[in-house]
Amino acid sequence: MRIRSQNWLAAGLAAMALSACASVPDLGAAPQLRAPESLAADQALAAAPAAFPDDRWWTRWQDPQLDALVAEALAGSPDVALATARLAQAQAMVGQARAAGEPQVDLEASVGGVRPSLNQGFPRGFLPENVRSQGYLGLNFAFDPDLWGRQRAQLAAATSGARAAEVDAAQARLLLASSVVRTYADLMGAFARRDRALETIANAEADLGVARERNARGLDSAMPLRAAEEALDRAEGSLALADEEIALARNMLAALVGQGPDRGLAIARPQMADPFALALPQNLPADLVGRRPDLVAARLRAEAAAARIGVARADFYPSVNLAAVIGLQAVPLDLLFRQSSLTTQFGPALRLPIFEGGAIAARYEGARAQYDEAVAAYDAALLTAVRQVADAAAQKRAIATQLAEATEAYNAARAQLALARQRTDAGLADSRAVLSEQRDVIAAERSVAALVARDRQADVALAVALGGGFDEMTTDEGSQ
Repeated sequence: MRIRSQNWLAAGLAAMALSACASVPDLGAAPQLRAPESLAADQALAAAPAAFPDDRWWTRWQDPQLDALVAEALAGSPDVALATARLAQAQAMVGQARAAGEPQVDLEASVGGVRPSLNQGFPRGFLPENVRSQGYLGLNFAFDPDLWGRQRAQLAAATSGARAAEVDAAQARLLLASSVVRTYADLMGAFARRDRALETIANAEADLGVARERNARGLDSAMPLRAAEEALDRAEGSLALADEEIALARNMLAALVGQGPDRGLAIARPQMADPFALALPQNLPADLVGRRPDLVAARLRAEAAAARIGVARADFYPSVNLAAVIGLQAVPLDLLFRQSSLTTQFGPALRLPIFEGGAIAARYEGARAQYDEAVAAYDAALLTAVRQVADAAAQKRAIATQLAEATEAYNAARAQLALARQRTDAGLADSRAVLSEQRDVIAAERSVAALVARDRQADVALAVALGGGFDEMTTDEGSQ
């Protein structure tokens, strides 16, 4: 009889499973993550070979103050703290998902008094008419054998989600460090513009002195004098603008390191090294997918979404739970620990969804839609990542050409200035010729400084586009 009952139970489970399988909606083939090799980028990313940035990429500029600011920001940033808190939550969810697949055992105990109602249809005297003590002490066992892989899928989704949160924390650190370096480079550029403004003021003051002298001697009208005064006003305005940029950059740096604006007043003039020549790692964009934290996080979220499809699919199948209870129960309480008070209960519990108004199918379709969305988000992140590397490389190439031309113009302006001084010393020209050539030199120097600042920002953009030292393999090893 027992064998026959077991056969009937197995046959019943198989029949229920088959009937459930037939009701699973056909949503077609699931989309796949786009392969980086499908993006043609050999020509756009052609450059001298180089390694990926290391995890302290900002030290390449050899500025100890910058290194200290980045370290201070990473230690005290609310954004990093927020990402760390989210990681802790995700890891807790992994623990919950893992515990759900383990047998559950709990102890239950109760004591109290009970007086049953005498109006339940029983003869008088059949039920006690006084309050009687009662007690219960038992162990409850429960285990889900996970026949359809629901719990395994939940654990896989939670694990991928936790890894994504871990990578998000790395992305938060990268974005914070890049913001500090970019702002610091802006501060250096503002100081360079201030230098040019001071040189322009000195030139304008000298030119105004000449104009005043010539006007007083009747050699020129008032127009050259007014023009010189206006030039001095513009130069002083440029100085005020540069001072404003310096103050704003210092305030931004203070906020990035998690301090008040007074912290920015202590930041000295940056001393970053010159920009670098264009060089790129080989095998791009294929190797980029493991070096960009945003790409890795997007892929992990797609994996988590794929696992949640398995969770939703398991809802179509019968739920089987094994449960057992063993304990002691007695009325009155003083009989609780006698052998005759032993009580047990065990057996499987089955649940098969038959009609739920389409809720299960809707959850399944929703899980698939979330996966499709995650795949699309990954594909978009991949395209953005490759474009950002290509943009930084193109900017570096263009700036190199412009900088060579600007440097040539600067050297030519200096040669003209030297010639003007020689002519002035020989009495062949007056000081206005020297002042005019000085303005050309200042303008050329300003152009060179602006291009150098842009080139330095392009270096920062390239380091960030290449992942800023993130390495998925190293992170995987560290998380194990």
